[in-house]
Amino acid sequence: MEKKEKVFNKFLRRQVLLIGILFAGDTIFGFFEQNYLNTYLDQVLNLGPLFISVMVSLSAVLGLIMNLSWGIISDNTRSKFGRRRPYLLFGIIAGISMILFAFSIDLGGGNIIIAYIICLILDVVIIGIASNAYYVSERSLIPDTVELELRGRANGRINIIGYLGLLIAIAAFLVADLIFGQEVAGETVIGQEGHLFVLSIGGVSIIIAGLIGFLFIKEKPVSELPPKKKFFVELKEIVNIEQLKSNKELFKIILALTIYYSGIYTVMPFLFIWIFALNLSTIELLLGVAFGFPILFIVTSYLGKLADKYGRRKYIPISIIIICIGYLLTPFVKIGTDVNFILFLVVLPFILIGILGLATPMNAWTQDLIPENQRGKFFGIVNIVFTISQVIGSIVGGLVITYFVITGFVPESFIFVFAPIFFICSIPLFLKVKETLVKE
Repeated sequence: MEKKEKVFNKFLRRQVLLIGILFAGDTIFGFFEQNYLNTYLDQVLNLGPLFISVMVSLSAVLGLIMNLSWGIISDNTRSKFGRRRPYLLFGIIAGISMILFAFSIDLGGGNIIIAYIICLILDVVIIGIASNAYYVSERSLIPDTVELELRGRANGRINIIGYLGLLIAIAAFLVADLIFGQEVAGETVIGQEGHLFVLSIGGVSIIIAGLIGFLFIKEKPVSELPPKKKFFVELKEIVNIEQLKSNKELFKIILALTIYYSGIYTVMPFLFIWIFALNLSTIELLLGVAFGFPILFIVTSYLGKLADKYGRRKYIPISIIIICIGYLLTPFVKIGTDVNFILFLVVLPFILIGILGLATPMNAWTQDLIPENQRGKFFGIVNIVFTISQVIGSIVGGLVITYFVITGFVPESFIFVFAPIFFICSIPLFLKVKETLVKE
């Protein structure tokens, strides 16, 4: 007899909504951190690419260290406010720092070098430390509070709320471009006021989300948690051979995710460059968003339901193959000066699902495989996936664009041909990972 499918009760619906708000705050904050801290150095401080590269590299290194460190610390926190909730308040520090970033030139008294040093302190040190405390806590809350049989649908709902945050960020980006954008030497510049506008939205978003999460999310009582471990004991266990063997399925999916996300990061650094190269009007861009995102929401929700009904692994390979078809059609959106807007509308949902939608079953599967009482630490380890894949993908994307610049196509469009190579290569690796949701 088939086992009855579990459903969300009132408490879980509330928890999922609150975690979704955390993800929305994270998404808005992350969108502006990844894009507008760098453009501030370029457009406000008038510093070259080397200064940007130094800040980005240092931020990435500290992010890796702090993500793992906060994971271990939160795993072993036994406060009266819970294990994860206290670290959501670090979103306040990250948010204030992002807003202060827009005043770096003023804080430096107009001196560019002092302003740059302030930028490094704010982004690399303060935001690097504070934001990773927030990130580890929000990600650990899903498997901490949602049981395995509901995790696919929970991830789908949480991701949809997070994508609504992305829509808010994109809307703010378009408003900033419209109000503050000025043409300087053939490039759109939004200046300090424009940066203050967008960075304030990013900062306030994570502050509000962190406060809401801290005040209203419920956690398992600390009395039900196992005894604490010392920080360096936990750290040593990472390289313990026996523990590595006991978590081999997790490391299998980490490898599969690294290959898959290498394809994503072949596209991501150049996605907006490709969109701008199409020279679409604001109306056309809005039509693209209005068409692509509802499809993304529907597919994300459906993939979550499939993951809970049939298991995590079953529909990932076929989903990857389907999105590859859309990616392979993308170079034909613009040939020479001719733009096929209908084809743009067709391929955009495929691009969005590849980048965002498939995260739903993949995240649920990864959460299933992480040891119950070490979720913070192992999320720190999983975070390494995104750093490694970002390095691989961005290098491949840069080489591809450089090679195809002499064609009649938009050179950035060829990244969409090479990304599926990584996607397809990840399929046999996913198939080697144990299914975590076995249906009777």
